Amino acid sequence: MWLGISFVALFPSLVFGNWNDTSTGIDLGRLPHPPLQKLRTGPLKPGAQERFDGILAVAGTSSVPEVQLSGAGKSGRRWEVHIDNLDEVWRADLDGNGTQDYVLFSSGPFFNGRTTPLFSLSILLLDQDRMPVPFFTVLYHGENGAGIKHLVDLNHDGKAELLINTYDENASDPLVGGFCSGHWTTQLYRFKDLGVEEIRGTVGEVTFPFVHNWTYRGTLCDRQEKPFMAPQPPTFYEHGTSTQGEPIRTTLRSVNGAGDLEVERTAGCKTINPRVIVYDRPKMRKIAFTNLHTTFSTDLAAAILQQRARVELRGIDRWMGDGYCSVNLMWAK
Repeated sequence: MWLGISFVALFPSLVFGNWNDTSTGIDLGRLPHPPLQKLRTGPLKPGAQERFDGILAVAGTSSVPEVQLSGAGKSGRRWEVHIDNLDEVWRADLDGNGTQDYVLFSSGPFFNGRTTPLFSLSILLLDQDRMPVPFFTVLYHGENGAGIKHLVDLNHDGKAELLINTYDENASDPLVGGFCSGHWTTQLYRFKDLGVEEIRGTVGEVTFPFVHNWTYRGTLCDRQEKPFMAPQPPTFYEHGTSTQGEPIRTTLRSVNGAGDLEVERTAGCKTINPRVIVYDRPKMRKIAFTNLHTTFSTDLAAAILQQRARVELRGIDRWMGDGYCSVNLMWAK
Protein backbone atom coordinates (compact mmCIF):
# COMPACT_ATOMS: atom_id res chain seq x y z
CA MET A 1 0.00 0.00 0.00
CA TRP A 2 2.69 2.46 0.96
CA LEU A 3 5.72 2.73 -1.29
CA GLY A 4 9.25 3.41 -0.16
CA ILE A 5 11.35 6.40 -1.07
CA SER A 6 12.27 6.59 -4.72
CA PHE A 7 15.58 8.26 -5.53
CA VAL A 8 15.66 9.89 -8.95
CA ALA A 9 18.71 11.59 -10.52
CA LEU A 10 18.42 15.00 -12.09
CA PHE A 11 18.85 15.39 -15.79
CA PRO A 12 22.11 17.30 -16.33
CA SER A 13 20.33 20.04 -18.28
CA LEU A 14 17.95 20.85 -15.40
CA VAL A 15 18.82 23.06 -12.48
CA PHE A 16 16.05 21.73 -10.26
CA GLY A 17 13.59 18.86 -10.35
CA ASN A 18 9.87 18.70 -10.74
CA TRP A 19 7.08 17.30 -8.62
CA ASN A 20 6.34 14.66 -11.25
CA ASP A 21 9.67 12.82 -10.96
CA THR A 22 9.45 12.02 -7.24
CA SER A 23 7.17 9.59 -5.44
CA THR A 24 4.42 10.75 -3.09
CA GLY A 25 4.94 7.57 -1.07
CA ILE A 26 1.38 6.46 -1.86
CA ASP A 27 0.17 4.06 -4.54
CA LEU A 28 -3.39 5.28 -5.13
CA GLY A 29 -4.20 2.19 -7.17
CA ARG A 30 -3.71 -0.12 -4.17
CA LEU A 31 -6.05 1.75 -1.85
CA PRO A 32 -9.72 0.89 -1.24
CA HIS A 33 -12.12 3.24 -3.02
CA PRO A 34 -15.81 4.03 -2.52
CA PRO A 35 -18.31 3.13 -5.24
CA LEU A 36 -18.64 5.95 -7.77
CA GLN A 37 -20.54 6.12 -11.05
CA LYS A 38 -18.96 7.86 -14.04
CA LEU A 39 -21.48 10.02 -15.91
CA ARG A 40 -19.24 11.46 -18.62
CA THR A 41 -15.64 11.82 -19.73
CA GLY A 42 -13.70 13.90 -22.25
CA PRO A 43 -13.11 17.68 -22.47
CA LEU A 44 -16.25 19.71 -23.15
CA LYS A 45 -15.44 21.56 -26.36
CA PRO A 46 -16.07 25.33 -26.77
CA GLY A 47 -19.74 26.04 -27.38
CA ALA A 48 -20.82 22.47 -26.59
CA GLN A 49 -23.73 21.57 -24.29
CA GLU A 50 -24.50 18.40 -22.35
CA ARG A 51 -27.07 17.29 -19.81
CA PHE A 52 -26.73 14.80 -16.98
CA ASP A 53 -29.15 14.21 -14.09
CA GLY A 54 -31.09 17.35 -15.03
CA ILE A 55 -27.95 19.49 -14.92
CA LEU A 56 -27.06 21.53 -18.01
CA ALA A 57 -23.36 22.05 -18.78
CA VAL A 58 -22.52 24.77 -21.31
CA ALA A 59 -18.95 25.44 -22.45
CA GLY A 60 -17.74 28.96 -23.17
CA THR A 61 -15.78 30.10 -26.19
CA SER A 62 -12.13 29.45 -27.03
CA SER A 63 -11.35 33.07 -26.10
CA VAL A 64 -13.26 32.88 -22.77
CA PRO A 65 -12.79 29.31 -21.56
CA GLU A 66 -15.18 28.26 -18.83
CA VAL A 67 -18.03 25.85 -18.23
CA GLN A 68 -21.31 26.93 -16.69
CA LEU A 69 -23.47 24.34 -14.96
CA SER A 70 -27.04 25.09 -13.99
CA GLY A 71 -29.87 23.24 -12.31
CA ALA A 72 -32.63 23.50 -9.75
CA GLY A 73 -33.37 22.12 -6.32
CA LYS A 74 -36.50 20.16 -5.43
CA SER A 75 -38.14 23.42 -4.37
CA GLY A 76 -37.57 24.90 -7.82
CA ARG A 77 -34.86 27.26 -6.61
CA ARG A 78 -32.19 27.76 -9.28
CA TRP A 79 -28.44 27.40 -9.01
CA GLU A 80 -25.52 28.25 -11.28
CA VAL A 81 -21.89 27.09 -11.10
CA HIS A 82 -18.91 28.46 -13.07
CA ILE A 83 -15.74 26.35 -13.41
CA ASP A 84 -12.60 26.56 -15.53
CA ASN A 85 -13.29 23.47 -17.66
CA LEU A 86 -14.86 20.05 -17.46
CA ASP A 87 -13.62 16.55 -18.21
CA GLU A 88 -14.89 13.71 -16.01
CA VAL A 89 -18.14 13.79 -14.01
CA TRP A 90 -18.67 11.24 -11.24
CA ARG A 91 -21.64 10.66 -8.93
CA ALA A 92 -21.81 9.26 -5.37
CA ASP A 93 -23.23 10.06 -1.95
CA LEU A 94 -19.97 11.35 -0.50
CA ASP A 95 -21.25 12.59 2.86
CA GLY A 96 -23.86 9.90 3.51
CA ASN A 97 -26.88 12.27 3.68
CA GLY A 98 -28.90 10.21 1.22
CA THR A 99 -28.43 12.63 -1.69
CA GLN A 100 -26.10 12.00 -4.63
CA ASP A 101 -23.16 14.41 -4.94
CA TYR A 102 -21.03 15.26 -7.99
CA VAL A 103 -17.27 15.16 -8.49
CA LEU A 104 -15.95 17.17 -11.44
CA PHE A 105 -12.41 16.33 -12.54
CA SER A 106 -10.50 18.57 -14.94
CA SER A 107 -7.11 19.93 -15.87
CA GLY A 108 -6.18 23.35 -14.49
CA PRO A 109 -7.11 25.93 -13.46
CA PHE A 110 -3.43 26.43 -12.63
CA PHE A 111 -0.68 25.74 -15.14
CA ASN A 112 2.81 26.66 -16.34
CA GLY A 113 4.87 26.20 -13.19
CA ARG A 114 7.56 23.79 -12.05
CA THR A 115 5.82 23.14 -8.75
CA THR A 116 2.26 23.82 -9.94
CA PRO A 117 -0.48 21.16 -9.57
CA LEU A 118 -1.99 20.68 -13.02
CA PHE A 119 -5.35 19.09 -12.15
CA SER A 120 -8.29 19.71 -9.83
CA LEU A 121 -11.48 18.33 -8.33
CA SER A 122 -14.53 20.60 -8.09
CA ILE A 123 -17.08 18.90 -5.84
CA LEU A 124 -20.77 19.70 -5.43
CA LEU A 125 -22.23 18.36 -2.18
CA LEU A 126 -26.01 18.39 -2.52
CA ASP A 127 -28.28 19.13 0.44
CA GLN A 128 -31.76 17.69 1.00
CA ASP A 129 -33.21 20.20 -1.49
CA ARG A 130 -30.54 19.16 -4.02
CA MET A 131 -28.88 22.57 -3.80
CA PRO A 132 -25.08 22.42 -4.23
CA VAL A 133 -22.44 23.31 -1.64
CA PRO A 134 -18.99 23.56 -3.29
CA PHE A 135 -15.57 22.22 -2.42
CA PHE A 136 -12.39 22.65 -4.48
CA THR A 137 -8.92 21.12 -4.33
CA VAL A 138 -5.97 20.84 -6.68
CA LEU A 139 -4.24 17.60 -7.67
CA TYR A 140 -0.72 16.87 -8.80
CA HIS A 141 -1.67 13.53 -10.35
CA GLY A 142 -4.65 13.14 -12.65
CA GLU A 143 -3.49 11.24 -15.71
CA ASN A 144 -4.92 7.81 -16.57
CA GLY A 145 -7.69 7.97 -14.00
CA ALA A 146 -5.43 8.95 -11.07
CA GLY A 147 -7.53 12.04 -10.28
CA ILE A 148 -10.62 10.24 -9.00
CA LYS A 149 -8.44 7.76 -7.09
CA HIS A 150 -7.79 10.44 -4.50
CA LEU A 151 -11.24 9.52 -3.19
CA VAL A 152 -10.67 6.54 -0.89
CA ASP A 153 -12.46 4.44 1.72
CA LEU A 154 -9.76 3.72 4.27
CA ASN A 155 -12.39 3.10 6.97
CA HIS A 156 -14.11 0.43 4.85
CA ASP A 157 -17.48 1.92 5.82
CA GLY A 158 -18.69 2.75 2.29
CA LYS A 159 -18.18 6.50 2.82
CA ALA A 160 -15.63 8.54 0.95
CA GLU A 161 -12.53 10.20 2.31
CA LEU A 162 -10.25 12.44 0.27
CA LEU A 163 -6.46 12.39 0.08
CA ILE A 164 -4.86 15.79 -0.63
CA ASN A 165 -1.17 15.89 -1.55
CA THR A 166 1.15 18.86 -1.04
CA TYR A 167 4.65 19.10 -2.53
CA ASP A 168 7.36 21.26 -0.98
CA GLU A 169 11.07 21.86 -1.35
CA ASN A 170 11.75 22.45 2.34
CA ALA A 171 15.02 20.59 2.89
CA SER A 172 14.48 17.08 4.26
CA ASP A 173 18.01 15.81 3.54
CA PRO A 174 20.81 17.83 5.21
CA LEU A 175 23.48 16.25 2.97
CA VAL A 176 22.33 17.84 -0.31
CA GLY A 177 21.95 21.44 -1.40
CA GLY A 178 18.94 23.67 -1.70
CA PHE A 179 16.00 22.46 -3.83
CA CYS A 180 17.50 18.95 -3.86
CA SER A 181 15.18 17.52 -1.22
CA GLY A 182 11.77 18.10 0.28
CA HIS A 183 8.51 16.48 1.31
CA TRP A 184 5.32 15.04 -0.04
CA THR A 185 2.63 15.59 2.58
CA THR A 186 -0.69 13.73 2.37
CA GLN A 187 -3.62 14.92 4.48
CA LEU A 188 -6.85 12.98 4.92
CA TYR A 189 -10.28 14.65 4.77
CA ARG A 190 -13.88 13.48 5.17
CA PHE A 191 -17.20 14.89 3.98
CA LYS A 192 -19.52 15.86 6.81
CA ASP A 193 -22.50 18.20 7.17
CA LEU A 194 -21.97 19.66 3.66
CA GLY A 195 -18.39 20.53 4.57
CA VAL A 196 -14.97 18.92 4.38
CA GLU A 197 -12.89 18.43 7.52
CA GLU A 198 -9.45 17.00 8.20
CA ILE A 199 -8.91 13.66 9.94
CA ARG A 200 -5.73 13.46 12.02
CA GLY A 201 -4.57 10.24 13.56
CA THR A 202 -4.33 6.61 12.50
CA VAL A 203 -6.76 5.41 9.83
CA GLY A 204 -6.26 2.09 8.08
CA GLU A 205 -3.02 1.58 10.03
CA VAL A 206 -1.58 4.80 8.59
CA THR A 207 -1.05 7.98 10.59
CA PHE A 208 -2.14 11.25 8.99
CA PRO A 209 -0.76 13.68 8.01
CA PHE A 210 1.53 11.27 6.19
CA VAL A 211 4.93 12.79 5.32
CA HIS A 212 7.20 11.22 2.71
CA ASN A 213 10.69 12.67 2.17
CA TRP A 214 12.16 12.92 -1.32
CA THR A 215 15.81 13.49 -2.30
CA TYR A 216 17.70 13.96 -5.55
CA ARG A 217 21.12 12.52 -6.29
CA GLY A 218 23.25 13.51 -9.25
CA THR A 219 25.60 16.07 -10.72
CA LEU A 220 23.76 19.09 -9.34
CA CYS A 221 22.77 17.41 -6.08
CA ASP A 222 25.99 15.76 -4.94
CA ARG A 223 25.87 14.17 -1.53
CA GLN A 224 28.03 16.13 0.93
CA GLU A 225 30.19 14.57 3.62
CA LYS A 226 28.99 17.13 6.15
CA PRO A 227 25.51 18.58 6.54
CA PHE A 228 24.85 21.29 3.97
CA MET A 229 21.86 22.77 5.80
CA ALA A 230 19.56 21.97 8.68
CA PRO A 231 16.45 19.91 7.85
CA GLN A 232 13.23 21.90 7.62
CA PRO A 233 9.73 20.75 8.57
CA PRO A 234 7.10 20.06 5.91
CA THR A 235 4.42 22.63 5.18
CA PHE A 236 0.85 21.86 6.26
CA TYR A 237 -2.12 23.75 4.82
CA GLU A 238 -5.80 24.07 5.68
CA HIS A 239 -7.71 22.48 2.80
CA GLY A 240 -11.10 22.03 4.44
CA THR A 241 -14.41 23.89 4.62
CA SER A 242 -15.69 22.55 7.92
CA THR A 243 -18.83 24.19 9.27
CA GLN A 244 -18.14 23.06 12.84
CA GLY A 245 -17.88 25.70 15.55
CA GLU A 246 -18.97 29.32 15.45
CA PRO A 247 -19.09 30.72 11.88
CA ILE A 248 -16.54 33.42 11.09
CA ARG A 249 -18.55 36.32 9.68
CA THR A 250 -17.31 39.62 8.32
CA THR A 251 -18.07 42.33 5.74
CA LEU A 252 -16.37 43.09 2.43
CA ARG A 253 -14.71 46.49 2.20
CA SER A 254 -13.17 46.41 -1.28
CA VAL A 255 -12.54 44.19 -4.31
CA ASN A 256 -9.62 44.37 -6.75
CA GLY A 257 -9.01 42.79 -10.14
CA ALA A 258 -6.47 40.31 -8.80
CA GLY A 259 -9.13 38.57 -6.73
CA ASP A 260 -7.94 39.96 -3.40
CA LEU A 261 -10.75 41.10 -1.13
CA GLU A 262 -10.31 43.48 1.77
CA VAL A 263 -12.57 42.59 4.68
CA GLU A 264 -13.41 44.04 8.02
CA ARG A 265 -10.57 42.55 10.05
CA THR A 266 -11.60 39.27 11.67
CA ALA A 267 -9.86 36.08 12.78
CA GLY A 268 -6.51 37.72 12.04
CA CYS A 269 -7.43 38.39 8.40
CA LYS A 270 -7.57 41.77 6.68
CA THR A 271 -7.19 40.71 3.04
CA ILE A 272 -8.45 37.38 1.73
CA ASN A 273 -8.12 35.42 -1.49
CA PRO A 274 -11.03 32.96 -1.74
CA ARG A 275 -10.80 29.82 -3.86
CA VAL A 276 -14.57 29.49 -4.13
CA ILE A 277 -17.27 32.17 -3.74
CA VAL A 278 -20.97 31.52 -3.12
CA TYR A 279 -23.63 34.23 -3.40
CA ASP A 280 -26.75 32.69 -1.92
CA ARG A 281 -29.86 34.67 -2.81
CA PRO A 282 -33.52 33.67 -2.22
CA LYS A 283 -34.14 32.72 -5.86
CA MET A 284 -30.62 31.87 -7.09
CA ARG A 285 -27.39 30.43 -5.70
CA LYS A 286 -24.34 31.41 -7.75
CA ILE A 287 -21.01 29.62 -7.26
CA ALA A 288 -17.64 30.71 -8.66
CA PHE A 289 -14.75 28.25 -8.69
CA THR A 290 -11.22 29.47 -9.43
CA ASN A 291 -10.76 30.44 -13.09
CA LEU A 292 -7.80 32.51 -14.26
CA HIS A 293 -9.41 33.19 -17.66
CA THR A 294 -12.57 35.05 -16.60
CA THR A 295 -13.63 37.78 -14.18
CA PHE A 296 -16.69 35.93 -12.88
CA SER A 297 -15.25 35.51 -9.36
CA THR A 298 -14.39 39.20 -9.00
CA ASP A 299 -17.69 40.22 -10.61
CA LEU A 300 -19.57 38.05 -8.11
CA ALA A 301 -17.53 39.54 -5.24
CA ALA A 302 -18.30 43.03 -6.56
CA ALA A 303 -22.03 42.23 -6.53
CA ILE A 304 -21.72 41.03 -2.93
CA LEU A 305 -19.92 44.25 -2.03
CA GLN A 306 -22.51 46.43 -3.77
CA GLN A 307 -25.36 44.73 -1.91
CA ARG A 308 -23.42 44.96 1.37
CA ALA A 309 -24.11 41.30 2.00
CA ARG A 310 -22.54 39.66 5.03
CA VAL A 311 -20.00 36.98 4.26
CA GLU A 312 -18.94 33.83 6.09
CA LEU A 313 -15.40 32.48 5.80
CA ARG A 314 -14.70 28.75 5.87
CA GLY A 315 -11.28 27.10 5.71
CA ILE A 316 -9.00 30.00 6.65
CA ASP A 317 -5.24 29.62 6.18
CA ARG A 318 -2.97 32.37 7.55
CA TRP A 319 0.33 30.96 6.23
CA MET A 320 1.13 34.14 4.24
CA GLY A 321 1.03 36.32 7.36
CA ASP A 322 0.60 40.08 7.74
CA GLY A 323 -3.19 39.77 7.75
CA TYR A 324 -3.30 38.13 4.31
CA CYS A 325 -5.32 34.89 4.32
CA SER A 326 -6.32 32.30 1.80
CA VAL A 327 -9.91 31.15 2.25
CA ASN A 328 -11.26 27.92 0.81
CA LEU A 329 -14.87 29.09 0.75
CA MET A 330 -16.50 32.51 1.07
CA TRP A 331 -20.28 32.32 1.51
CA ALA A 332 -22.42 35.43 1.16
CA LYS A 333 -26.14 35.92 1.79
